[in-house]
Amino acid sequence: MKFGSKFSALGAVLVLTTAFASADTLQLGSYGTNDTPTGANSALLFTGSAPGTTYDIGTGNVWTNPVGNSSWVSQNVGNCPGCGNVEAFGTYTFTSTFSLSDPMYAGSIWIMADDTTDVYLNGNLVQDFAGGANSTCQTLQPNCTAPLLVTLPYGDFQTGVNTLTFDVHQTNGSAEGVDFSGSISSVPEPNSLILLGTGLLGAAGTLMRKMRS
Repeated sequence: MKFGSKFSALGAVLVLTTAFASADTLQLGSYGTNDTPTGANSALLFTGSAPGTTYDIGTGNVWTNPVGNSSWVSQNVGNCPGCGNVEAFGTYTFTSTFSLSDPMYAGSIWIMADDTTDVYLNGNLVQDFAGGANSTCQTLQPNCTAPLLVTLPYGDFQTGVNTLTFDVHQTNGSAEGVDFSGSISSVPEPNSLILLGTGLLGAAGTLMRKMRS
């Protein structure tokens, strides 16, 4: 075999591997219904006793700036630190939806909340809230000062509409809100991965034998 044909064969394996590694990626992030960027995924919707408009609210004081291109969101424009509103103790639920043509995705999001939050993907708990009778947004995780990376695992996604749910726990009065940003990427089915991996190994082995001959 000539060197040109050897490297052509090697190039074919490399091209196949590169194509296999590429994936469709979807960006996710929190936005209020009053200010959702064009082309962005669904805004965070408040699903409590009085659902309606949600707002992009300022940071300032103890809150860390939003992660990525997202926004801190709440159901009351006065819920930012120092804005004067005091929310009652309780759980405030927000949802964000996005659609997929197939369920073979995985990824992660960075999350912050005041005071703290659970995170669910299609009803499956992916992050438990910090707890504590007098928890504030500056203690434990998730909190409002240090973004927490939360995994969105393969197997929890579904074809069609997918829902991220945030149960924001207000345990210490004052401001209340949630912020998240991240992405998910398509991944192959496990069986396809095994078959393709086996095929690539076989092709590489054959190529190496020919190159030695």
